[in-house]
Amino acid sequence: MLHIAGLHKSFFDPGRGEVKAVDGIELQVPPGVVAVMGANGAGKTTLLRLIAGLLEPDSGTIAVAGLDSVRDGDRFRAQLGYLSTSTKLPALATPREFLALIGQLHGLHPAAVAQRLEALVPQFGLADILDQRIATLSTGQAQRVNLARTLLADPPLLILDEPTTGLDVLAAAEVVTAVQRCRDQGRLILYCTHVPAEAQAVADQLLLIGRGQVAYAGTIADLADGGDFAPAVHAILRPAVAS
Repeated sequence: MLHIAGLHKSFFDPGRGEVKAVDGIELQVPPGVVAVMGANGAGKTTLLRLIAGLLEPDSGTIAVAGLDSVRDGDRFRAQLGYLSTSTKLPALATPREFLALIGQLHGLHPAAVAQRLEALVPQFGLADILDQRIATLSTGQAQRVNLARTLLADPPLLILDEPTTGLDVLAAAEVVTAVQRCRDQGRLILYCTHVPAEAQAVADQLLLIGRGQVAYAGTIADLADGGDFAPAVHAILRPAVAS
């Protein structure tokens, strides 16, 4: 579903000069949940923004369902739902009003939006909060609305960049449970997290990024060998950070 070939992206930093945020990444990723992990500054968020079409690569290609991120533009972006750590919701709107607006922006007919809500409301436990002002929602409830927003147009690819950052333990658990419900729908979900236990709870595949390159791509089971895989993650990433 997701094909990445020869992907490069650099930025200029006044103190460090040219920084290779993504340095020659090659990937072929089938449907499923992939935990994306790496140290701060490893290039994870840059990679996700490139995949989301928010950044244009210096070189290389990204394709989803045969559509190229640069050449196919809007058609490519229609294949994905993206949730970043900075995604905000309109405080004075209700979830119903907000999701209806998102449906309009996607070009969906109101009847199609209503049909999608029938599936999403029970999936994310929104029935009791659908007509409350978003400003009155807890952080966990608001993040569940945000997750429903990423799925409204029924995209085959979801990109979730640290969706539990800033949430308390109960709210983070709500988000993890919601993502777990998405696993069996035939989508590809890129789930970026710093928490190994969280990755192990939602994902089967693991992608470790170190210094803009792929440090490991494979199953969590192979890396964990039946136990906690956090030590193996740290062992792989430590040389990438140190070098």
